[in-house]
Amino acid sequence: MKALVTAEFTSDGARRLEALGYTVDRAGWGVTRQALDRAQLVAAAEGAQLLVTEIEVIDADVLAALPDLLLVATARGGPVNVDLAACAARGIPVMFTPGRNADSVADFVVGTVLSLVRGIAAAERHLRDTGWNVGDELPYLHFRGPELSQLTVGVVGNGATGARVAQRLRDGFGTTVVVHDPVQGVGPSLGELADQVDLLTLHCPRSPATRGLVDAGLLARLGPGWVVNTAGGGIVDEQALCDALDAGTLRGAALDVFTAEPLPRDSRLLHTPGLLLTPHLAGAADDVVRHHTDLLVSDVERWHRGEPLVHRA
Repeated sequence: MKALVTAEFTSDGARRLEALGYTVDRAGWGVTRQALDRAQLVAAAEGAQLLVTEIEVIDADVLAALPDLLLVATARGGPVNVDLAACAARGIPVMFTPGRNADSVADFVVGTVLSLVRGIAAAERHLRDTGWNVGDELPYLHFRGPELSQLTVGVVGNGATGARVAQRLRDGFGTTVVVHDPVQGVGPSLGELADQVDLLTLHCPRSPATRGLVDAGLLARLGPGWVVNTAGGGIVDEQALCDALDAGTLRGAALDVFTAEPLPRDSRLLHTPGLLLTPHLAGAADDVVRHHTDLLVSDVERWHRGEPLVHRA
């Protein structure tokens, strides 16, 4: 049997596939950081029974060109790069890796909250760009904020990531945490949440229903607080956010995801005070590859034993 792996993948995962009888070929994104196009993917996967992808797209044309394919796996939180209907028509199971980077994002969010509310990133930039004092005043008068134990944080979304963020803040720092999740029926309404918290951190899916979820009205109800978005670009109305920061009605915000990525160099966000910006890094911990490899290989092993898949799309 042949397995083509174009995802980032651990050597242990490859050995486990080999133990099942696969010859493991590596190509594409996981090797070169360049995704294969359709023709390249078909050529590399010729004769494969298993295809493991991360960035490369598995569409109906790819499937039609690979008659030997029996199993598809994608190292993503959702099977966004796989044509599920085309796979279903062929009877090909599709596996994915929900929660693969939940711990990575949760750690990143806690670090971001600390950096944002205590002015760590702003102070670092000031020291490099300007010097020690702020005008004639000592820096500690300007770069400070509350201890996390004194904050009330609103977590929007109680999935794998949101739950981990809540646990870290509550158990690690004594932060008061209020959760809002309309799907699970948890917590107050979003508006009521904004009324009672100091900081909102977003962990809801990006979808048409959540586009512009944090708008001017919600920011006004949050008052002089903070917003952190690692969930998805467009969930926060970026212009309304800039307006609130320019007006001083919001203390600060941190964005790791944006409506347009890469972030355009002429973006207003780059020139708005009080913003901590990072280039889509929250899920980028070293351990994520190990997590998604283990999730996928464990399901392949179940499939070979004739057991139900745990993470089947």
